[in-house]
Amino acid sequence: MADSPDQSLRSRKTRDRALILPLVGVMLLLPPFAAVFEVEGRLFGLPVTWVYVFAVWAVLIAGAALIAGRLSEPEGAHDASAAEDKGPE
Repeated sequence: MADSPDQSLRSRKTRDRALILPLVGVMLLLPPFAAVFEVEGRLFGLPVTWVYVFAVWAVLIAGAALIAGRLSEPEGAHDASAAEDKGPE
């Protein structure tokens, strides 16, 4: 069965997000961005720089998990589940 244009576009957008996520992560961890958080203060008893690095890391993991879930769905599964949620009309 051929993919509809909407499914093809959704799949392409998901692949694009999967490509961009590591690039954004690297950019956020580069010294010019990370240096913004090099302050003397502490947050939750930890240096602010550590909190920043681990927060970026956690967001990257969560984003990767979401994208991986969408990439592993069979084509059209999202549309089928949406149709089931609507119920009979």
